[in-house]
Amino acid sequence: MFISASTVCNMVDVLPATLKYWRFASLIPSPCAKGYSEAQVAQIRVIRALTSSGDTLSEIHTLLHDSWQYRPSGWEKRRQEFIFQLKFGTDQTRDGFIWKLYSTYSPEDIKAFILAPLATWLCEEGEGKQTLRPRFIACLLNHTHRLLRNEQSEKYAQPLLGIIKSLNLQPPSYCCQGSERVNPARKNTIGSLSDLAARPVRQ
Repeated sequence: MFISASTVCNMVDVLPATLKYWRFASLIPSPCAKGYSEAQVAQIRVIRALTSSGDTLSEIHTLLHDSWQYRPSGWEKRRQEFIFQLKFGTDQTRDGFIWKLYSTYSPEDIKAFILAPLATWLCEEGEGKQTLRPRFIACLLNHTHRLLRNEQSEKYAQPLLGIIKSLNLQPPSYCCQGSERVNPARKNTIGSLSDLAARPVRQ
């Protein structure tokens, strides 16, 4: 019995790009023309469980093949990496960072262990958070747009809108921040996403 890649993605709740990244990282085998075998799906489930710790694919590869060298990092490190991007990154590096997250981990884990905790942290009082919140929202809105543009299921986009609404802020109007330059095309893209944020969030 063979199972198609799209069915496997639904079974383990990951994006199609995630399976590709897992193959590139030598964590799972490539499927045959008919799809994945039951044994391969079992391997995929193992990797899905391991990624739920928040370790990188490189760290998981080390755990599986050179366990004596393994040093866990986990979700706290991923959150700190996101905060670093919000503070010092650009629109482009933040977009690349969140896409890498979605290509590595399950969207449900990203929401539970990275996005929701960061949204809570950003809602608290603190120096500089007034600047970080609009950047966080813009990053999530742009990723939502990318998911929908690539015809991914809305079940991955809807939770992002819920996170945005939890911040109780309007999508940012784009302006220069430090050395960042305004990109008119991007400004129009972010502006058009205001309608997405107004959608009712499905439970």
